[in-house]
Amino acid sequence: MKYRYILCIALILVILMQCGGQKTKVVGLAEVGSVYGFVTDESRLPVAKAQVLVAGDREFVTFTNDAGYYIFDDIIPGKYNIVVTRTGYQAENIDVKVSRDELNEVNIILMRTETQGGMIAGLVVDYTSKEPLVVDVTVTDLGLTTRTDSSGRFTFENLEPVTYLLKVEAMDYITSHTDVTVLPDETAEIVVHLIRGGTVITLEGIEFEFGKAIIKKESSPTLDRAAAILTNHPEIEVEIQGHTDSIGTAEANLKLSQARAEAVRDYLIDIHMIEPVRLIPIGYGEKQPVADNATEAGRAKNRRVDFVVMKD
Repeated sequence: MKYRYILCIALILVILMQCGGQKTKVVGLAEVGSVYGFVTDESRLPVAKAQVLVAGDREFVTFTNDAGYYIFDDIIPGKYNIVVTRTGYQAENIDVKVSRDELNEVNIILMRTETQGGMIAGLVVDYTSKEPLVVDVTVTDLGLTTRTDSSGRFTFENLEPVTYLLKVEAMDYITSHTDVTVLPDETAEIVVHLIRGGTVITLEGIEFEFGKAIIKKESSPTLDRAAAILTNHPEIEVEIQGHTDSIGTAEANLKLSQARAEAVRDYLIDIHMIEPVRLIPIGYGEKQPVADNATEAGRAKNRRVDFVVMKD
């Protein structure tokens, strides 16, 4: 038994000596070889993250690195099929014979697939009335301009799948700039609400402490909706108008309305990070009533804060 063990060890040593200088390794008592190479596109640029499958009696899978390189170094010599796949490319397969006597280098070129263009379909309406608008719409990256039809609709077809900047403009309206992402074989749908310069948006629901410019907590939902208008329409700047009823002196009301307009501005800046340059606070005191100050209901309507969209 002892002699058989010594003979087995000697046999392993002889095999290892015979393999010296060859491009193989020994796993157990089986010789193995290597398959490696680069995966590139038709322009000879590396294709990263391509899946490389070596199929035969067994299957081995790996992925290319950023240089397009892959390697299998523990494959038993024999005939195999290499299949390479990557999203956006045509699959490629090559037969290869793995041998211990040769360098098994297999470089593979992947051809890009033809991507189908995407589409933008949109609707343009007036922010206040929701009525459709006939306006000019431009894909600024491409210099393509179209005009909406009577129903306010427009389309751009067969566009390369990327993100575009869409410009929508019309006389007396604030020009809108919107990013639109186009995907292959899909339609990006968008609704653009154009705001007319000079539009007045009354922020109903803002309450202040009596005779002060301290905003009550219950006013937060209204102010948050106001912030959403500014966030969704980064193209607009607004005059924040403070108004009061006629109780008190005109001078005191003017000072109070200014302080309240500034309080609203501070809230939008501090809580919602609205750019200060887009917010201009002005107090008008009791000068612009919208209801009769002789009644409590009328005075309540006059104590208000308005957004007035500034014209281009």
